[in-house]
Amino acid sequence: MCTVASFKNPHQVIGLIDHKARKWGPFLLLALAVAYYSAYFNCGLNLGGEGGTNAVIAMRLMEGQRPIADTFLGYNVLWFWPIAWLFEVSGPDYLAMRFYFFGICTLTSLLAWATVWRVTRSGLLALATGVLLILIPGMLFRNYMGLMPVGNQLAFVSAFILPVSSSKKRIFLIAVSGAVLGLTYLIRIEVGLLMSVIWVGLLVVHTLQPNVRWRASFRESLLGGLLGIAAFVGVHAPFAAHAHLKGYAGVFYEQYAAFIGLFHWEMQKEIKAMSLDNSGSPVTGLEVSGTLPVMPEVADGRRTRPAIKAIFSEKKSRDRYFAAAIYLPAFLAFLMVIGGTLAVFAGWFRKNGGPWQDGWTVLVMVGCALTLFPQYFSFRPDTPHLSEFMIPFIPALAVASALAFRRAPRGPWWVVALASTFLVMSAIQIWIHIGHAWPKESAGTIAAKKHGPAVFTALNGVSVKLKSANAEALSKMQDVIVKNSSTADWVVCYPYSPTINFMTDRRSYLWDLYTDNTMAGQEFDSYHIGLLKLKEPAVVVIDHRAINSSEESRFPNWAPNLYAYLKENFQLAGEFLGNEVFVRKPQQSH
Repeated sequence: MCTVASFKNPHQVIGLIDHKARKWGPFLLLALAVAYYSAYFNCGLNLGGEGGTNAVIAMRLMEGQRPIADTFLGYNVLWFWPIAWLFEVSGPDYLAMRFYFFGICTLTSLLAWATVWRVTRSGLLALATGVLLILIPGMLFRNYMGLMPVGNQLAFVSAFILPVSSSKKRIFLIAVSGAVLGLTYLIRIEVGLLMSVIWVGLLVVHTLQPNVRWRASFRESLLGGLLGIAAFVGVHAPFAAHAHLKGYAGVFYEQYAAFIGLFHWEMQKEIKAMSLDNSGSPVTGLEVSGTLPVMPEVADGRRTRPAIKAIFSEKKSRDRYFAAAIYLPAFLAFLMVIGGTLAVFAGWFRKNGGPWQDGWTVLVMVGCALTLFPQYFSFRPDTPHLSEFMIPFIPALAVASALAFRRAPRGPWWVVALASTFLVMSAIQIWIHIGHAWPKESAGTIAAKKHGPAVFTALNGVSVKLKSANAEALSKMQDVIVKNSSTADWVVCYPYSPTINFMTDRRSYLWDLYTDNTMAGQEFDSYHIGLLKLKEPAVVVIDHRAINSSEESRFPNWAPNLYAYLKENFQLAGEFLGNEVFVRKPQQSH
């Protein structure tokens, strides 16, 4: 029986707590997730959020529209099919979709817990990592983004780095990692492409382990790799069969090659954007063949990163936090790559499997996280995309910190200095992440509870808490749209408000539900004016927000002819929360 005296040693107390955290960690995380997400699962409604896109496309799939061929996805089919399957059971239901994505947040946290625990054997560190991922889960309705790299972190580290009991188990785990990679492709192709580089590299690295017979490790890589490819093909098989059956196999396969072209285009755009002068010279886009739209010459109107000096020069603390939150992960990732590489070389030259294993663990963890780095750093440097990147980056920080803390004291002074710098900067990173993202609803946090106390109810299971003024405005907008259209009519929203279609149960003829000033191109106005004449939508909604945080990204400023046509040929029925609702003039009705 334990006595008070037995707990005088702090190490014993910490060890006991760590043991409890290791044993009960998953259950504690599950309980926290249920309690935390239940507190705000029905708070807020973003008209321009991806929830509307997910729901509208899922309903199109339920109606028999073919992915990619009949409706633009942007992502791959497994992003939308599960929602369609959910709606088959629940009916199109907004809250059911929110429950689904909160479930993904919970699963991601549990996978991160498993990864950190398996590598570090620290129940407390694994639990802290999981708790942080639950509290700041990333932008709602895009939580696949955190799930993919965290799932690959666990699969890759388990398959290639951590010790296993037998060669057969190693081969099996490598095959499983191939299946996880295949699922990643089916959700987001560009993330899968970057993960593939890591996976192929690990197959090679596995054959180079110190103190391991080359023939045995080569056999594991060869057989595991072949089975992994078979598993990759296997998870694709049902979706490929559906594509052949429904007649969209060509575009289904073409999108894989098209995303390679998209990578090239994005790299060229980033290089040109970095070389722009202050006058804002135009960036010329490159054509991308296949299933992606052609990118014509447009002015580069993307969101821009704050200057590094903003970390110290901005007057408002939130702006300093934001600038630090943008740049600090890049610095820490650089330190992890340096430290991991040094450990790998130390293990190789000393024929010591310990540093070799630790080094590759760090490199794999940070590599998987960096597959999301371009999303926030280059494409959209904002809180929602940054919060997505932090989901896999936090487990990478946890693992690297634990390994540095254990290994560094036994190394030379410069290793101790490097590790100490990393540990201090990691603590600052977590502090900044909490300070920056915790107060923001766009990071998926409980900050959404600021909505209320009014309840806004609409079609398709929309029943959410909003501020009274917002609920009243949305109710009026819904009434105008429903009154002036039927379920057989078209309702078109520019530049991006698909939630309006979902909450009013009105269809849109737009193939791609999203556009902005960086994507529109020179023919946008004339093309969409032609669609308005051909389709004769009952209602057109214009959102006047600065979609890319600049005046030029407000719809009337980059689509002036289309906006002028609407004002001349449609009747303004009202403006609600910055959204103008135009309806067909009586003489145009049939």
